[in-house]
Amino acid sequence: MAVSARSKSSSRTNRKTTSQTASREYDWGLLTVVVAMLMLGFVMVFSASYPWAMTNYNGPLYFAIKQLQWLALGTVVLVVAARIPYTFWERWSIPLMALGLLSLMAVILLGEERLGSTRTLMGGSVQPSEPVKIIVLIYISTWLASKGDRIRDVNYGLIPFGVVLGIVTSLIVAQPDISTTVLIVSTAAIVFFIAGAELKQLLVGGAVTAATFWLIITRNAYAYNRVNAYLQSVDNPLNSGEWQIAQAVEALIRGRFFGVGIGNSLEKMPGNLPLSWSDNIFAIIGEELGILGALLVIFLFTLFAYRGFRIALEAPDAFGMLLATGITTLIVLQAMVHIAVILAIAPPTGVTLPFISFGGSSLVTTLGATGILLSISRYGQEGGYAHSSGSRKPAYARLNFWRRDRRPRLSGAGRGTTARKSSARRSRNTKRSTKQSSSRGSNRRASAGRRATSQRAGSRR
Repeated sequence: MAVSARSKSSSRTNRKTTSQTASREYDWGLLTVVVAMLMLGFVMVFSASYPWAMTNYNGPLYFAIKQLQWLALGTVVLVVAARIPYTFWERWSIPLMALGLLSLMAVILLGEERLGSTRTLMGGSVQPSEPVKIIVLIYISTWLASKGDRIRDVNYGLIPFGVVLGIVTSLIVAQPDISTTVLIVSTAAIVFFIAGAELKQLLVGGAVTAATFWLIITRNAYAYNRVNAYLQSVDNPLNSGEWQIAQAVEALIRGRFFGVGIGNSLEKMPGNLPLSWSDNIFAIIGEELGILGALLVIFLFTLFAYRGFRIALEAPDAFGMLLATGITTLIVLQAMVHIAVILAIAPPTGVTLPFISFGGSSLVTTLGATGILLSISRYGQEGGYAHSSGSRKPAYARLNFWRRDRRPRLSGAGRGTTARKSSARRSRNTKRSTKQSSSRGSNRRASAGRRATSQRAGSRR
């Protein structure tokens, strides 16, 4: 009876432990933040788009219905990406990179020109540069995790890294899409630094990149006009020759602290702020919800950054750590660029506000990237905890910007392919030693048997 009671108690404890572990499978805090931004985004997309939809599409719900459709597709992509082990993307990084390059070349050859650039396929509904941003991060994270300490060697690190980025960004600049190029280069450089690259490599790469962008801006009429209009409006954005800058700042001023109320924006009316439901939605948020609404958006992205970088710190290997860092950095940087444009801190770029702006490829890609983050959080919680005295305690990583021991600056529970290989080697060595000890034991038993047989034969004689 005592044994039965102990077994029942043990089974209840096991079930409780299993349920607790299952409840920690995904980072629900990250998912909660994303859902909050999606809900806010849907409300603001409808509020910002219905006057234009009534004028041009004979119904106020045109953009809202489209947003729901893309949101449904993005939710499916998020769930699938969250359930797939994130190491799947490491194995398929090269085919994905090849597919991304082919899609960028297809845009140049077959894309349709819209608003002065050629960025989309299939009638403007697909923008390949959006998923390519995540594909580049997957490829770079795989490559850096496999190189290990050798990335500090220029021949193994900076030069191949620059060649890969140069190929991708040249295809995006040809569209032209300068803002996406800046986001990819900035995010990749941060991931390269976190992986353990020396600061002097980044300085050399940054100098080359700055010179390249200067040539692009001075030689490309599209980029030059954007930057020139911005520079002329720095002192007084309300009198800017760039209509978008002047209207966005005016919307923020009109909103004041509490805003004019949802649905009462003047800038969303046709003829005022262009693309108010996508490229300039933060201005509508500032006008209708005021400074409080704008600060709420910034707070949500701050929470997203916290949860995303925490997932990176708890990742069980180098690939997961670098990919989580890259995805979080990319999404937060994109939000910062969008907000900087509305505040007249940066020139107009056409960058959407992640999770909030109206979008097809942008929304689906961002939700898919969030699914990958959730997948990393799931396996990070399983493998990124140190067991001490039977309890599960988080083994948080450390970030050291100045370390010179030729190792990644972000040190955590595991370190990628190297850690998996060393674990496999330990397992093989354990099996080999077990076999050897078993063989030695059987040999000793056989020898003892032979001695006993010889002794019995001698006694009979």
